[in-house]
Amino acid sequence: MQNEVTLSIVMPVFNHPEELKTMLDSILANIYQDWELLTVDDGSEQETLSLLEQYAKKDGRIHVIRRGRLPKGAQTCRNIGLEQAEGEYIVFFDSDDFVAPHCLEQRVREIKAHPDLDFMVFRNGIYRDNQFHIEPDRDDYGYPVWEDDIAAFCSRTLPFVVWNNIYRREALIRNGIRWDTNLLSLQDLDFNMQTLLCDMRYEYAPCPPDYGYRTVHMDKSISGKIHSKAHQQSHIYALNKLYSMTTERWKDRYDHNLYQGALFMLSILTRTEYDRTVTGEISRIVKTYSRNYGRYIRIKTCLMALLSKVLPQEITRKVVLASYLRKHYGKLRRKVAKIHGLQQPS
Repeated sequence: MQNEVTLSIVMPVFNHPEELKTMLDSILANIYQDWELLTVDDGSEQETLSLLEQYAKKDGRIHVIRRGRLPKGAQTCRNIGLEQAEGEYIVFFDSDDFVAPHCLEQRVREIKAHPDLDFMVFRNGIYRDNQFHIEPDRDDYGYPVWEDDIAAFCSRTLPFVVWNNIYRREALIRNGIRWDTNLLSLQDLDFNMQTLLCDMRYEYAPCPPDYGYRTVHMDKSISGKIHSKAHQQSHIYALNKLYSMTTERWKDRYDHNLYQGALFMLSILTRTEYDRTVTGEISRIVKTYSRNYGRYIRIKTCLMALLSKVLPQEITRKVVLASYLRKHYGKLRRKVAKIHGLQQPS
């Protein structure tokens, strides 16, 4: 049976009505018109719900869905949207970002021209000060700047985020790709790794940036909760799952990259305070899958425990992880330089 709609847009919503209005208006301003928008509300306040209902009343392609099951969170909302979507193709957008007027047309055109692919990756820009910026930025994704995307995901230098992509909905369903509802953050990384583990076929589209990532996050966003106990446990779960998935498929091929990813997590979770339980869990997971790298990270966590008794935590973190942080930020600088090169006309 032929799909009645070509493109499904799935978008979790939780408050922030002003940012939501910007996103909705940018979708409506797109050149391409053959779409449905599934806004899945995660328990917003009435102001946001009224705004969604107002837009849905004016445009029948916009559907308001209430999350009717647990757990709360964007991951559950995206699964609900995926289950109810009817389009041949599907994109997952965030409600506080921006899409360029050519975004939907460009993505549908390109994936239709590549019937052998399961998804395609597109470039993003930055949405800042109510403007769409496409000059190179370290928060740009969707550019083919890494030699091995799996290695990049393992080390947390993300090649692309889910909103960079357009998928064949049938391919996601056939491969059983779902959003992991145990994750409070790192959801995009997990989703993308699932597609790579399934050998889903993809290519980078050499097209102009079409998605505006809003880099200024609100207090209620994930970035504002990243050091809560719940998010710490989610990070530990994500690290263990990533190690398990990767080593089961590729053995020790990505051990070094996974170790770099563990150091990234250690850096994030020890930014404000030293937590022996958290660092101990990170060390345990690394040692479980790699004895040598387990020793390395154990040395770092023990040194961090000692220095944190006499130095401020931020200084301790920078001293212990100095070599890693220098390499990490060097990678980001090289990434921006490569993006600049890719943006130049040939």
